Amino acid sequence: MLKKVGGMRRNSEAVYGSHAWTISGEGEQVNGKLKMLPSGSLRCRQAEFKFDPQDFRFTLGKNGTLYAFCMTVPVSGTRLMIKSLGTNSNYLSQQVRSVTLLGYKGKLQWKQEADGLSITCPSAMPFGTCIVFRID
Repeated sequence: MLKKVGGMRRNSEAVYGSHAWTISGEGEQVNGKLKMLPSGSLRCRQAEFKFDPQDFRFTLGKNGTLYAFCMTVPVSGTRLMIKSLGTNSNYLSQQVRSVTLLGYKGKLQWKQEADGLSITCPSAMPFGTCIVFRID
């Protein structure tokens, strides 16, 4: 799975040379902690683990750009909300200027609101693993 996510050229700018952002992610909480893949060697337990469209992980690329990994491939047209990137959050020092989906050539519909960054997924989602948004 990690090889699929990091090894694909479309996600490489968000993975290689990147480091942690202010927070590691957002989404479902399990026992008061962010939902994570089970630990241990990669087996059925990890392969069958399911994330939801509200589960995001963040990195800062070596270029200083913020990347948001949606930990699943949402259904085409799904409206995602990244709460940590809202205008009322204390995580961003400036407003979002653009949002792109790595590996997608079209323009996304998005809007930064007080409660989060709203992004509508494109009508075609030809991705096998997670999707990554570049946030400028």
